[in-house]
Amino acid sequence: MTRKKPAQPTVKAAPRARSANASRDLTTPEGLDREIDILRELIHKAAAKQSDELSLEEQLELLDTVGKTAPALARMLKARRDLNNQELDPAALLRQALLELEEEWPELKKFGEKYRNK
Repeated sequence: MTRKKPAQPTVKAAPRARSANASRDLTTPEGLDREIDILRELIHKAAAKQSDELSLEEQLELLDTVGKTAPALARMLKARRDLNNQELDPAALLRQALLELEEEWPELKKFGEKYRNK
């Protein structure tokens, strides 16, 4: 006898607008805002599906969805802030991006330390 797997809760993003190129271009404020709205909606849908009646597997899937979406949302919010502040120095932005990459990527940090302050 085969056991049936419980139905997995699925959280789908809202359909994207295809008519305007600006709404899909992440280098424009409009495109970035659209992507931010999609990620927020995905997180809200996952939160709305949470209930005590869900199995552990289903709850873990919802947490996984939020866990993957929240950092992406944070990166996009930072990008929007930087895009809105056009007066930032490009060199400073590059330095900041490299510092953030070093935090996420230990091998890059080791590599950079070899050549820094010599």
